[in-house]
Amino acid sequence: MTQNFTFNDLILYYYNELPKDKTNALQIALEFDATLKEDFKTIQEITSLLDKEKKSPSTFSINYILDYSKKSNGELETI
Repeated sequence: MTQNFTFNDLILYYYNELPKDKTNALQIALEFDATLKEDFKTIQEITSLLDKEKKSPSTFSINYILDYSKKSNGELETI
């Protein structure tokens, strides 16, 4: 039986969230389907790039939140 896999299936597989029966079938398909293998390589590259991106808020954002908190702190105390 031939099974078609979607890009979503590849993403689920990458994050180990694909059901076991589909995982086994996908692993076999990756060995023989060049297009599927290329799509999976693309997912690996994209996630690698995303992992390298900044993961913390900017100084501006932090200061903005702190200023807002200071301004609204008095309002919260009166409630």
